[in-house]
Amino acid sequence: MKLQDFPLTRRSFLAGAAVAAGAALVIPLRLPAWVRQSEAAGLSQAFIRIDTSGQVTFVLPTSEMGQGTHTGQAQILAEELGADWSGIVVEMPKQPTPDYRVPFLGQMRSVGSLGIRFWHDPLRRAAAQAREMLTQAAAERLGVAPGALHAENGFIVHTGSDRRIPFGELVEDAMALPVPEEPTLRPDGERTLTGRTVSRLDIPAKVTGRAVYGVDVEREGMLYGAARLAPVFSADVESFDESSVAGMPGVVAVARVPRGAVVVAESWWQARQAADALDITFTRTPADNLSTDEIEGMLREALDWSDVPISTLRGDAEATLSSEGQVVEAEYSAPLLAHACMEPINCVAESSAERTELWIGTQGQDVVRMTLESALQLPAERLFINTTHLGGGFGRKTHGEIALQAALASRAVGGRPVKVLWTRENDIQQGQYRQTMRCRFRAVLDEAGDITGMRIRIAGPQMGREYGMDPEQRAQATGNLANFDPFSLNGLSDMYYDIPNFVVEHAVVDLPIPLCPWRAIAHSFNGFFFESFMDECAAAAERDPLEFRRSHCEGQERMLAVLDRVAEMSRWDEPAPEGIARGLAVAESYGSFVAQVVEARAGGGEGIHVERVHAAIDCGRAINPGQVETQIQGSVIDALGVALRQKVTLRDGRAEQSNFYDYPLLRIGEAPEVTVGIVEIGSPLGGAGEPGVPPLAPALANALFAATRQRVRSLPFSDHI
Repeated sequence: MKLQDFPLTRRSFLAGAAVAAGAALVIPLRLPAWVRQSEAAGLSQAFIRIDTSGQVTFVLPTSEMGQGTHTGQAQILAEELGADWSGIVVEMPKQPTPDYRVPFLGQMRSVGSLGIRFWHDPLRRAAAQAREMLTQAAAERLGVAPGALHAENGFIVHTGSDRRIPFGELVEDAMALPVPEEPTLRPDGERTLTGRTVSRLDIPAKVTGRAVYGVDVEREGMLYGAARLAPVFSADVESFDESSVAGMPGVVAVARVPRGAVVVAESWWQARQAADALDITFTRTPADNLSTDEIEGMLREALDWSDVPISTLRGDAEATLSSEGQVVEAEYSAPLLAHACMEPINCVAESSAERTELWIGTQGQDVVRMTLESALQLPAERLFINTTHLGGGFGRKTHGEIALQAALASRAVGGRPVKVLWTRENDIQQGQYRQTMRCRFRAVLDEAGDITGMRIRIAGPQMGREYGMDPEQRAQATGNLANFDPFSLNGLSDMYYDIPNFVVEHAVVDLPIPLCPWRAIAHSFNGFFFESFMDECAAAAERDPLEFRRSHCEGQERMLAVLDRVAEMSRWDEPAPEGIARGLAVAESYGSFVAQVVEARAGGGEGIHVERVHAAIDCGRAINPGQVETQIQGSVIDALGVALRQKVTLRDGRAEQSNFYDYPLLRIGEAPEVTVGIVEIGSPLGGAGEPGVPPLAPALANALFAATRQRVRSLPFSDHI
């Protein structure tokens, strides 16, 4: 299998277009049944293309961010079609049109662990349609019944005589046939490619250096741009003096961009030096003195507001305020976080009023489109996006500000290509952040130590409003009561425990800080809040944390299955090894259930060291088990670095952290052994890229409590030990 080399030249693009324009069997994808039909009307979505040479090309608008989505999708396609696995080409469309949008998002966007679970059923169906059309064409040519034929390795084969016809020779005959409405899918017993580990498509090119990331793109006559942005997020440019850098080596132009300027020069280092020297003045704002201490005070105050509406209610709200039983209360907080993708934010643009072409590693092609449409009045049909590999995304690369900066820089030099590249300092200090939140819990336990009522109030911003999501409309659509923002409440409002009386409230605190989904979004902090508090309830009831959780999982087959599996993996029923403390957590997110046990050494003045993490996941059928395993391992490493040390703090309206020395990622020597168990009990497909994040921090906090009897209720751990 091969991933098509990135089209760096206009000649290669036109050559590809010529092939596409030739005779080919093209099969559109129909949306899965769980998408409302009103949203799907008239859309063909992505497609499979088989040309007369037999080349199978798979066009799908899911960005490859290192998560292996293209490999899993190609496994699904090749198996159902009967194609030669080694010859499939994966492409991405150059324009985000309605055919390539996920309808319930309204966008071409790679988020929410949707890459496999959304596209699995449409892919199988389209591949089955193509297989049946090729089979019918072969049956007519050979004069046999279609049932006597089967597809394998790019051929239609007559079972009795082993006569075989390659796909390419059947394309023109198949094109004349009607597309079957309800094709027959291969029985599960015949599915041999999905469900097993295969090598990733993108790895060979990455190992040899042939893979093209945004930072690698080169264009003839290309210039380079470096950004100088307002240090206070809500500030803008008051004035700048272009002549202050006009005489510096290599400087060609200075482009005004939102919140700052981009200096364009012959080399990036020249542009960077000039950007630092640019005489620029930024506007004053009400947030110039904003600090983390002030924000925390605002959130604490909001927890005491008297008029916060209920967003989620199960059972009787008054029962959650009862004092007839043991009352357990606790308060938690989580800080602002940067995304810290290994590849800094960048984009190459060739832009004029007539046509704009971009080379960018993006998760949000439609966000880029909308950004340029709004700022430049650029019609969508004049925008072309070449999506490169992404050196990490994690939600950060859904935004379009870098594309606008590059387009404006290109227009400032007459449409020449310009590569705008942010520094690490730009990214951490002027980027986008996961929101900071504070959460208060109150639970009532009966005589047996079971939770009879729980009330949760969370304070912080509603990030969904930044994406045009109306909280009241969302509440109605989800069956919640009011003020419901999934970017803030997922992981609380949709928890799976059997708690008869349950209330969630959101005290909305607006902050003048740019927000952006971070890996696992609200689940990333709400998982820490909720599962830490469940442990506190278990301790108050003097019950084993595993037994306590299981007793609140009536009817939750998937949650029980991953709890049982992780207990087996970690030997939970046996005493922990000498000097080791264990902590447990379980969470559902993105259609998957994950339970984790953290084994850590703590105390003795040496802080805390995580030695091992056991993780059990039910994501439905694991299309590529090896990739599921690596995604969980990567999630654990990501979440552990955050839990131990990472945070963004503000002083005088600006971020204090600037690079990896004060925003430290986990080091190799700190990485624990991560064992992964995949649980398959016939569940619907779920995601794998994000569900491994939510249980890690609470499992670690619970391990620390087991070792020291000290509760960590705010992240990161470095603030406490």
